[in-house]
Amino acid sequence: MKKLICLFLALGVLFSLAACQVDTVIGPEEVTTKRVGEDDLAGAIGQLNLDPGALEDEAMKAALQRMLEQGVTLPVDEPPPETMPPPMPTGVPIRAEDVYPLMEKTRDIFNSGTYTFKARGSSPPSPGMPIGTTPITFAVDKGQSAFEAQMDWTSMARAMAEPGTQEYSMAVINGATMTTFFGKKVRFVTKPEGSVVLFLDKKSYFAMPGDEEGGESAFGIGNMFGDMFKPDTQGTVTASKVTDGGKEYLCGETKSEGGQLFYYFLDGQLKRIEMKVLNPEEGKTETFVFEVDLLTNTVDASMFSTAGYKPITVDEFTQMGEGGLSGLFGG
Repeated sequence: MKKLICLFLALGVLFSLAACQVDTVIGPEEVTTKRVGEDDLAGAIGQLNLDPGALEDEAMKAALQRMLEQGVTLPVDEPPPETMPPPMPTGVPIRAEDVYPLMEKTRDIFNSGTYTFKARGSSPPSPGMPIGTTPITFAVDKGQSAFEAQMDWTSMARAMAEPGTQEYSMAVINGATMTTFFGKKVRFVTKPEGSVVLFLDKKSYFAMPGDEEGGESAFGIGNMFGDMFKPDTQGTVTASKVTDGGKEYLCGETKSEGGQLFYYFLDGQLKRIEMKVLNPEEGKTETFVFEVDLLTNTVDASMFSTAGYKPITVDEFTQMGEGGLSGLFGG
């Protein structure tokens, strides 16, 4: 089982597209340009707690100027520290047969090829990725899939740089700029004929062609949650009864070479999945938590549609002013 949580799989593909450098600047349909003076730049530097000498850095000065011209709103304060959901208590062993039907139902839904999975995913801290909980929606139907999440561009940008450095301040600017142009709600759609990124807040989308050899399309999302979370028919199930918050859950645990999966059921419904994975670099086990809000065989067809969204070109997509999206990560 791979350490990289599927929450960031599609996101990594999005950023990899930023390697292409072009000359187009994208922005709101009607950009209101205003005169930016030295006082405005000095005020922005003060807000970012930068050394006044930062104005001597042409890249920093240009980024600040674009930010002020385009009306980008910077986060006022540092975000509050995020924490992982509290661990579930240890349960009392029960017969494995008591949880088999629930495990089989879960596996059948993930295997069906038509389902919707809604959850709040939490990832432990790792280099370049901030800790936090992100609501996600994942749907598959008839060979197409859609993965939707709310991206905190600024927090992700901050996680890439050392606090107090000029790179950190640039990350704040770039993260805020990305939010201005793309919004926070993003959906990645994979179809046999190609892939699409939809920026839900801005009602725009970017389409990519399919694999010329007829293989999986660019994002390669496929049935990633189903493949990752469906209970293994070959493994041994360890069952327990867990009491948390006055509620009684049935838990089924499976093990594989990659780690452990814990499924928590309440009143016959899947409510939580914990994935414990060994991090060989640090020699410790890390836990990824998905608090499940919905797992059903029904799918909303609009998850795969671009109706009502405006297309943007590859030049517009990859270029966010000087440096483009790749500038967010020092590219």
